[in-house]
Amino acid sequence: MEKLNEAIVMLNKNLQEINIQNMDTELVAQMFKNYQSNVLFHLEATNGLKDPA
Repeated sequence: MEKLNEAIVMLNKNLQEINIQNMDTELVAQMFKNYQSNVLFHLEATNGLKDPA
């Protein structure tokens, strides 16, 4: 049982490190999503959205 607990503690530490390293990627993804949404809103508001050629 002790080995299992040690393995779970190690797994949790590794997952925490992965999550910390992914924070920048997640932030950039959210920024891009917001940018894309703002561009679409602006194009619709200014009638600049054209059908694909």
